[in-house]
Amino acid sequence: MSGHRAATIDRIKKEPVVLIPQDTTFFNFATESEKKNMGTLRTKDSNQQLLHTSIAITPSKINLGIVDANMWQRPEEEKSKKAKDKARREKPIEEKESMRWITHYDTACNIQERFPNTTVISVADREGDIHEWFQHAENTPENMRAGYIIRAKTNRKLDIDVGETKPLWDYMNGLKTLGQYELNIPKRNGEEGRDAVIDVCSSEVRLLGRGKTRKPISLYVVYAKERHPPDGKKGVEWMLLTDLAVEGFDQARIIIEWYRCRWEIETYFRVLKGGCSVEKSRLRTAERLLNYIAVNMIIAWRLQSVTMIARREPDLPCTEVFSEKEWRTIWIMKKKEAPPNDTPTLREVTRMLAQIGGFLARKGDGDPGVKTIWQGYDKLLHYIDAIDLAKKFG
Repeated sequence: MSGHRAATIDRIKKEPVVLIPQDTTFFNFATESEKKNMGTLRTKDSNQQLLHTSIAITPSKINLGIVDANMWQRPEEEKSKKAKDKARREKPIEEKESMRWITHYDTACNIQERFPNTTVISVADREGDIHEWFQHAENTPENMRAGYIIRAKTNRKLDIDVGETKPLWDYMNGLKTLGQYELNIPKRNGEEGRDAVIDVCSSEVRLLGRGKTRKPISLYVVYAKERHPPDGKKGVEWMLLTDLAVEGFDQARIIIEWYRCRWEIETYFRVLKGGCSVEKSRLRTAERLLNYIAVNMIIAWRLQSVTMIARREPDLPCTEVFSEKEWRTIWIMKKKEAPPNDTPTLREVTRMLAQIGGFLARKGDGDPGVKTIWQGYDKLLHYIDAIDLAKKFG
């Protein structure tokens, strides 16, 4: 993936702000036998691998590419849950699986050091709420330090005043609201999308750490909470920890919107696992499987990138994204006629590709989603292969 990473870095340096969400996904490779050199954690009929990935995203949700990825398998453990929890607490952070969050933050820092004119921000969900990460960021030299936005998981104690502490949620719920705004919650996890009105407040705080090795950390908190969630629905509530200065409502809103870009990595994983069907692989060795996943990671990036670029810049010539062979083949597949001499727009070709994948393109359907685009792309690849074979042996 070195070529893809180099191209990603080249795209990053052209942007004023780049968000680098990181997250972990699981692969279950159904198998009746162990895959060679893939570790030991197996159920009766599965072989589970973990993939931790960082991707570069613009604030307009364009996926610039993959900047880091690690894959591993947890070993089988015979210990009880209590014994495992005790062993985990006693391990230094460097020996814990959670170290991956700090390692990928360092990747963001390396990019920040290379491109000081680009603001680089690592973004993580609640699993990234690790005191050692905050401490590590604070100890990183300023010229190398990437920003971070992390959703809080732990109700940590805050140093409010001399001799006075207060839990994070209690303190933030007691603050005056800076303002409110309406945002759209997209369809996720089987729940319909909806609009939500959220109250916003923020404050600079000092997080207290547990133990002598965990020093207090100064950072900012942005708290977003839905005012009146629908009956029976859990309201929006995001407690966001960041080292980016937040001085008022407008800056707090930016932090919230940048955090919301984190969902793009979940979309990316969905394309990788659903569209590219990685889990259906029957490869039996670690080397072959990892190479297969690496290739499909790049394909998944391209599909997601095409989807969003077509929405943001629909009037671009389609050759900014598709090769001549690709767009001409798409035209023939959809129109059943020779392609024109003039290059069509990106929107036109992307919609045709999505229609090949099942997009109905009715008047009220809006822009196609990544699912129909990946289904169309899969058919496109088979069509191109058939044409190439016909030319070779026809």
